[in-house]
Amino acid sequence: MSSTLQEAYTALMSRAPGAAFRRARSLYLNKYPLPQPDQNGPLRLFVCQERCEELEQPAPDGVAHHRLVTLTCRPGELALVHWQQPEAAEPSLIALYLRDTWGLEADALQLRTCDEPWFRDGGHQLRFSPPETLMEQQSSLLTLSE
Repeated sequence: MSSTLQEAYTALMSRAPGAAFRRARSLYLNKYPLPQPDQNGPLRLFVCQERCEELEQPAPDGVAHHRLVTLTCRPGELALVHWQQPEAAEPSLIALYLRDTWGLEADALQLRTCDEPWFRDGGHQLRFSPPETLMEQQSSLLTLSE
């Protein structure tokens, strides 16, 4: 996986509504693609499924009622959208886009056609599983006494 993909995912998640606001977050992820150099190009990459896990543990400061909460989010699937086009992009365009923009090899991915167009008729979509290492992690210190 390229650092470009991780950086774009981190940037997208930094502006997304918090994971506790599931509906707002889902709408945000449907509306905004991963930031890429050519925002007006024919292909865009969206997070279409997400898995978030929360882990709570004692804080490293040793105070009994302090807790460290870590939220880890991973995309479950990514949608490659042929922006506002009803048909799939040419395989050569897809391969070039994935390689040059995201450092991914189309042949190594299992691209699956989705029968429905992307959110609000945004275009034809192909879905695939992202690299396992693609994730965003945030930690917060809770200092409220119980």
